[in-house]
This record gives sequence, structure tokens and C-alpha cells, in this order.
Amino acid sequence: MRTWTGLAPKLIVSFAVVVVMVAVSLITVAGLRLKESMTRSFESKGEAISLALAAASEQSIGADVSIVQGSVDANKVIDDVLYIYIEDEHGRVLVHTFSPTFPSGLSERATVGGQASPDGRVRIDPRLVFEDSRRTLQAIDVSAPIASGALGQVHVGMDLDAIDARVRELYRSMALAGGIIALIGITLCLLFTQIAVVRPIRELTRVTRQIVDKGDLTQKISVKSRDEVGELASTFASMVAKLREIPQGVRESTRLLADSVSQLDATTRDQVQTITRQATALQETQVTAQEIKQTSRLAAEKAETVLKYAERADAIGRSGEAAVQQSLRALTEIRAQVAEIAERITSLGEKTIRIDDVTQTVKDLADQSNMLALNAAIEAVRSGEHGKGFAVVAREIRSLADQSIQATRRAREMLGDISGAVHAAVSITEKGSQRIDAGLSEVRILGDRLTDLLTIVKENAEAVRQISAAVGQQNAGISQIFAAVTDQTEMMENTRTRLGGAETSVKVIGDVSGQLVQIVGQFRI
Repeated sequence: MRTWTGLAPKLIVSFAVVVVMVAVSLITVAGLRLKESMTRSFESKGEAISLALAAASEQSIGADVSIVQGSVDANKVIDDVLYIYIEDEHGRVLVHTFSPTFPSGLSERATVGGQASPDGRVRIDPRLVFEDSRRTLQAIDVSAPIASGALGQVHVGMDLDAIDARVRELYRSMALAGGIIALIGITLCLLFTQIAVVRPIRELTRVTRQIVDKGDLTQKISVKSRDEVGELASTFASMVAKLREIPQGVRESTRLLADSVSQLDATTRDQVQTITRQATALQETQVTAQEIKQTSRLAAEKAETVLKYAERADAIGRSGEAAVQQSLRALTEIRAQVAEIAERITSLGEKTIRIDDVTQTVKDLADQSNMLALNAAIEAVRSGEHGKGFAVVAREIRSLADQSIQATRRAREMLGDISGAVHAAVSITEKGSQRIDAGLSEVRILGDRLTDLLTIVKENAEAVRQISAAVGQQNAGISQIFAAVTDQTEMMENTRTRLGGAETSVKVIGDVSGQLVQIVGQFRI
């Protein structure tokens, strides 16, 4: 919507004011020059007429006044001559051109005023005002002496109103011509302003609004001029190109982060399933150890049935050994998976650092844009009224730069949260590795104990007499096995709990990555 606060009306008004001031100055100077020139011309004409009449009256003033009256009447018809009269040496008016009577007091005023001309031949009063019978008149009074003043004076009055009328006519004609020229100039200035200034600035404003409102960085800037507006458009296009590179880099980094989070989530789920199976196996082992313990008690009570159950104990021992071996293999796999998780989390931390570097680059570019906008605002203030439009563009660029700085700040805060979550996941993984190593040691001990159990069972099969002592040793070994399995079960539960925390951390990282993708997705490149 166009208003009088826009750039084009301000330029037009400024141009119109300048044109009016120049026109008024020219008209005033021309009027003064014309008035001065006509005044000199009237003085010269009055001097010539008065000197001629003085020369003509010198011979006839004392003889025949009618001859002098004829000469006066003949000169009265000359253009711009207001009056002519001749007075004798005593100041009495002999002849004049006034009708019907000579104005009262004119002779006294003409005698008092005026000063000698440069050549000293006449006296000139540049402004003589007197009352006629009908109106107030003003004239340039030129008086020439007759016979060096011995016979009187010849007074010729040149009409000052004619000079004022011609000056007013000059003012009217120059004002009309100046108005037409000013109208044409304002029209041309309006067209030039619309084409060369307002239209490019509106194009830049439209592109800026699209970027601010819709995040559309695909806008093309079509300003082709080579003036300051064109330079501003070129600089703005370069800035948009730089801004277009930032979402591309951030989008690629977020894609890699999302892929890493997906892989880490899948690995964590697999590890949780594996540990769940291991916990189930440990529970079964615990149940089996409990049964063995009960069986040992029954063997102590019923020594006669030891041989019957010896083979069963042997089979159970082998099953326990196989379970222990399976537990060892499972724990070894868990240890490798935990190490892989640690490597992936470390890689995730490095990528987070790279993203932080990209975000810092975005902030640097925003700071540079802010400084560029500040410089543009300073230059606009220096340019005065012509720079107010550039000040508006500079404020919009500074607003865009401030929004970019705030967005990078929020992104860096999110990256800080991601980095903290990554460090926590690494710590949890290291603790899990330590617990798994301890579990491996305990399971190895369990395998050794089961091997001893098999040996005991075989010895019990060979010597029933030693069954009581063997059963006692077996009870002690089974108690240790049961305690070890119980500890292993507790450690497995703790491992499952920590893996749940790691899974939650992975989910948080995934959410943060999604938010970052959403922020980057607001920009069209």
C-alpha cells in the first residue's frame, strides 16, 4: 500500500521543494535584474528627453511659450513618459502635460529630492511619489537645467508603475513556465524513482518477507542496476546464497545424526534382548542350583539313594556346565556389543562437535550480517532524507540477523544437551562393561565349580562310603554356586536397568535430532 511515508513520495517532495526554491530564486533574480535594467533605461531616456527639451527651450522660453508647449507635448507621447513640465528660475511652472491642473506640491518635492547623475548634467530622483487629481502616482524624476539653471529647469517623469507592471508580467510568465517545467520534471522524477529506486527496493523487501515469513531461500533477486541499489541487491544475493549453504550443511549433519541414532537404538534393543535371554538363563541356573541343593540334602539323609541319583546329578552338572559356557559366550558377545556402542556414542559426540562448529559458523555469518546492516544504517543516516529507505532495509537485515543468532543459540543449547547425554551414555556403557567383566569372572568360577561337581559325582558313584563327605562338599559347592548365580542375576538386572537408561538417552537424542531436522526443514533451499 502506497502512502506519503514511502520513499518515492519523499523523493518527489524533496525534488519539488528544490525545484520551487530554484524557480523562486530565478524569478526573483530575473525580476530584480529587469527592474534594475528598466530603471537605468528609464533614467537614460528621461535624461535624453530632459536635455533635449532644455536645449530647445533655451532659445524660446523667453519669447513664445507655445513653442515650448509644442515640444513638451511632442515628447509626452513617448512610451513610459508620465509627465513633463518646465519651470522658470523662480520655480513657477511654465508648461506641463498634466490635465486639467498641475498637481499641488509636485514642484517642491521634485526640487528637494534627487541627486546629480554621474556626468553631473542632470538630477535624478529615483522615486518621486505625488498625488494627481485621480490617483497616486510614482515616477523617476529627471531634471535638466536650462542655461545652467539661469532660465529654469526641465522635469521629465518616467512612469515607475510601468516598470512594476512589466516585472509582474515577467513574474507571471516565468511562474507559468516554471510550473510547467516543474510538473514535467516531477513526472520524470516520479518515473525514474519508481523504475530505478522504488521498484528494486520493493523487490528486495518482497524477497526478505518471503525468507522471514516462509523460510524460502530459493528466492531470486533480479535487480540489475549498477548503482548503490544494485550493489545492495548484489550483496543481499550473496548473503542469501550463504544462508542457503547453512541449512544444507546442517541438514546433512542431522541426517547423519539421525542414522547414527537409529543404528544405536537398534543395537541397544538387540543388547536388551540378549541380556533378557541371559537373565532368563541365569534364573534357570538359579532354579537348577536350588534343586541341586535340595538333592544334596536328600542325599545326606538318604545315603542309600545317592547312587540312583548320581547319574542324574552328573547330567545336571553337564547341563549346568553347558549353561555356564553359554553364559560365557553370551557375556562375551554383550561385552563386544557394549564396546561397539561406546564407539558409536563417541562417533556421535564427534559429529555433535562438528554440528556445533557449523552452528558457530551460522552465528558468525549472522554477526557479520548484523555488522553489515549497522554500517548500512550509518551510511543511510549520513545520506539524510535520501537514505531513509536504506535505513529501513538495514533494520530488516538486522532483524533477520538477530533471528539467526537466536536460532543458533537454541541449536547450541540443544547440542549441549545432546553432548551431555552422550557423555552419560559413555559413562553408563563403561560401567556396564565393568559389570560384564565381573560377571564373566563369576561365570568362569561357576564353570570351574560345576567341573568339580562332576568330579565329585563320579567319585560318589565309585565310592558310596565317601558319599557323606562328598555330599557335604557338594552342599558347600552348591551354596557357593547358588550365591554366585544370585549375584549374577542381580548384576544382570542392574545391567538391564542401565540399558533402559541408555535406551532413554538414545530416544532423547532422537527427539533432539528430530527437532533440529524440523528447524532446518523450515528453510527451502
